[in-house]
Order: sequence, then C-alpha cells, then structure tokens
Amino acid sequence: MNIEVNNIKIHYEVLGSGKPIILLNPNSVNTGLMKFIANRLKDKYKVYLFDRRCCGKSEKNCILNYEESAKDVYEFINKLNIDKPYLLGCSGGGTVALNVAIHYPKSISKLVICSGVARNNIIKKPNYAKVIEKLPFYPNKKINEMFEKLNYEAPSITKDELGSIIVPTLVFNGSEKDIVPQNEAEYISNNINHSKLIILEKSGHCNYVFKNKLFYGKLFEFLEQ
Repeated sequence: MNIEVNNIKIHYEVLGSGKPIILLNPNSVNTGLMKFIANRLKDKYKVYLFDRRCCGKSEKNCILNYEESAKDVYEFINKLNIDKPYLLGCSGGGTVALNVAIHYPKSISKLVICSGVARNNIIKKPNYAKVIEKLPFYPNKKINEMFEKLNYEAPSITKDELGSIIVPTLVFNGSEKDIVPQNEAEYISNNINHSKLIILEKSGHCNYVFKNKLFYGKLFEFLEQ
C-alpha cells in the first residue's frame, strides 16, 4: 500500500492485529529485512512495515535527512490514526526513531533502537560499505551513496536532545562484530531516562533480528511490560 505524507509517497505493509508497532528499516534497504521481526510480532501486534523515504518502494526523488524522515513517520501516524504506537528502528532507522521521539514525543509510547546511531562519523566508511553491499535487500550503488553522504553529514543528536525523550526505551547493540561501536549504544542509552541497554554478544550489525533468542526474549518482555 502507498500513502502520501509530508508531500512524498511512502510504501507500507500491515501484518497482524493488536497494539500497533511501526518498524523502520536501516539505510539503503527496504522492508524485506524488517519482515523477520514482523513475522515474530504479528501474532500479538499490529505491525506496520514502513519503507523510509529513498528506500524500497517509497519515493526516491526527495530531500534525504533524518528530520524529514521523522516527520514522515509522524504524519504517517496521524494520517492513519494510529494510537500511540511502539516504534522500532534498525541502524539508520534507529536514528529516525530517535528523531521521532525527540521532535514528536507524544506520538509514540515506547521506543526500541537496534544498532542505532546518534553521532555522525561513528561508523567507518569502508566497514559500512562492506556490510551494506552484502545485504540481500541492498538496492543499488547510487542509493547507497546517498545514505553514505547522510551518514557523515547528518548533525549529531546531543545529550540534551536524548535527555528530552520521555518514552521507555530499549537499546540493542551487537558486541565487537557490530559496525556501530558499543560506546555509541552506551551514549544513547545513558542519556535517555527510563532506558535499558542490552549488548548481544557474538552478534554483528542488526543480524540478531534473524534468529537471536535473547533479542526476541528481551524485546517481547519490554513490549509487554
């Protein structure tokens, strides 16, 4: 399905029923990756798979920054009358989710960040490219270059901005195999009130969404509290 929000076309899918949760994909990939999470959640939750701007089947000829992406999510919530959804973002989707929680604090009720980034230049370029290009959902080099540029030019999220987040927050990160350093996850979690950090040992960048029992155990525990 498609919907126009913030003057662009956004593609989305809906699975299951129950309390709503919106899933935000990483940079450069589409909703395919997020279906691994959606299929685990759909029996208990109404899951919205959201192709972020410049990703998947959503519009690509548009301004690309995290602030506008957050506004897309906010208008999506309002236009579909979604009541205080949970919001989960992976990698760059986590950065968008943080911006939603900062700029539109009353629009969501819980926040989950999976290997998200708050400060620019945290991910080293060669590692980023190697990881992205191995993903089965990798679209094309041109789109990836747009997101690489975003990754290095986006303004950092400050401690004060993180401190303004009012919803309960769960932060996941892989260990030494994650291209997002553990101290970035600590920076995010330590500066958000009512936040919990879980480091998933022997896990890489968001690959724990595929079959990591600890990830899903802690995710369900947090959502059901």
